[in-house]
Amino acid sequence: MINLPILFAQATAQNAAGDSGNKWLVLAIILSCVAIFIALIALFGRILAATHPDEKKKPAPAPVQVATPAPVVADVPNAGTGTPSEHVLAVIAAAVATVCGPKARIAGLQTAKPPSVEALMQMWSLEGRRQIYTSHNPRR
Repeated sequence: MINLPILFAQATAQNAAGDSGNKWLVLAIILSCVAIFIALIALFGRILAATHPDEKKKPAPAPVQVATPAPVVADVPNAGTGTPSEHVLAVIAAAVATVCGPKARIAGLQTAKPPSVEALMQMWSLEGRRQIYTSHNPRR
């Protein structure tokens, strides 16, 4: 039986002594050791995969059919005036108190209007100009 560590030690000792005939033998021994090491790692990985199954591979439970209720149409008392109802004001006040603290005060409320198409185009053009100007190297 060939003992790889002893053979490797002899080949290395001969190579260090100046005998250059065993370079291919040393290379073959090193490559075979690397191949054995890779095979051991693959075997160890397969053993771990067999003993520790992946949580994602469990079969998914059957989907539950949930009956969707009919949409609820709420009667909004101030829908046409643009002022929020008492419920919306209470939710806003609770959110402000939660985020800013109980001593925070709401100074006023305004409904936000969506920006016009012209305003959006102007913002895009300004951003494009900003990117172009920042990409140039300034003169010194």
